[in-house]
Amino acid sequence: MTTKRLAILLAIVGLGLSTVFLLPKSAAQPTGLQLTGEEEVAMPEDVSGWFGRSGEITQKERDTLGKGTKFGRMIYSHPVARSGYELLVSVVLSGHDMSNSIHRPERCLDAQGWSILESEEVAVHLEGRGTFPTTRLHTRRSVQLKTGTTATQEAFTFYWFVGENEITGSHWERFFQDNRDRLLRGVNQRWAFIMVTAAIPIREKPEEQAEAKRWVDMTARKFIKDFAPLLHKGTLHYQ
Repeated sequence: MTTKRLAILLAIVGLGLSTVFLLPKSAAQPTGLQLTGEEEVAMPEDVSGWFGRSGEITQKERDTLGKGTKFGRMIYSHPVARSGYELLVSVVLSGHDMSNSIHRPERCLDAQGWSILESEEVAVHLEGRGTFPTTRLHTRRSVQLKTGTTATQEAFTFYWFVGENEITGSHWERFFQDNRDRLLRGVNQRWAFIMVTAAIPIREKPEEQAEAKRWVDMTARKFIKDFAPLLHKGTLHYQ
């Protein structure tokens, strides 16, 4: 019995050591995002008439997500689409410790006080390239109005992950693809996640609120179709 156990233990150790040869062969971290010369995320200032201004990235975010993590954050507004309406776009490009840099966006929203009402996959079609998946979250939280009263604010948040060549709207699909490529291709790719958050204007009448939801959903999807080609490299694979 002791000999049999020792043989099993040696086999397990041998198998574990053999995976060393399957680990990434290079320190290079390829990514599917457009970067500037300083390896910052190249956030466009104009997306089909939506004009962006830089959004704040807090020191707490930088400290939490770790060394080498790159950020992009813009607040986009459109002078014609709807006066005063804005879209918040955040991009996180993984650093040296991807386990800290890249995580399920639901964690961020939960920490900000949002409750998730619904989650569904939404396909986005880019003319001449193909289709890629995103996840759309319908969220809600209580907010304080200028009048001093409390109201319920709803929003749609769309997110997706971009690797060296792959795009997915699923955290677990990204996790599988990343580990597959590390083991089988020896590639330590640099993943990113992109989030587009679109608040739903608060309306008093139910029919007006329903119309506001439809408008926001349509507006966010159209924005993503125009925004993604400016951020994605041409090497990414589409469905």
